[in-house]
Amino acid sequence: MKLIVGLGNPGPTYEKTRHNIGAMVADSLVFSYGEKYSVHKRSGAETATVRIGGEPVMVAKARAYMNVTGRQIGPLAAYYSVTPEELIVLHDELDIDFGQVRLKQAGGEGGHNGLRSITSAVGTRDYLRVRLGIGRPPGRQDPAGFVLKPFPAAMKADVELLIANGVDAAELLVKQGLEAAQNVVHTW
Repeated sequence: MKLIVGLGNPGPTYEKTRHNIGAMVADSLVFSYGEKYSVHKRSGAETATVRIGGEPVMVAKARAYMNVTGRQIGPLAAYYSVTPEELIVLHDELDIDFGQVRLKQAGGEGGHNGLRSITSAVGTRDYLRVRLGIGRPPGRQDPAGFVLKPFPAAMKADVELLIANGVDAAELLVKQGLEAAQNVVHTW
């Protein structure tokens, strides 16, 4: 079974922040299939199962803060014997222009504590990633503060498009595999 993980921080304080765009995409994916999350008893993560291209896919969000996401996602992946090629992580990416979506497998964490926590928990960096571009902060603004701020209201339509494109990218990754999905997504 493939496992799609949307990174974010729990609670209403963080739900509309840049750092939660991965969780927003996961929510949109789950809701678009008419499903709801429930708490996975062994891991504590919120999970829902959807069928993408006829294949069952588990979508998950940790109910822990970003920096310790792996504490719930690691046990969830282990419980279902998910391999790195079956683990897809949706996350915000400072080094990609706002609105762009990029796919890749493996690589470093680039200072992203959620990715670092997952890497530590699953023991490898070789999982798949849907990188959701949030862009760099303006001026000398601290990146840590920038990612924890909500998107401005004026960006609502652009954020909705980024979420929709993130959902499409995750579905393509499941249906077609990395290289074929990259050939489509990287032209958007």
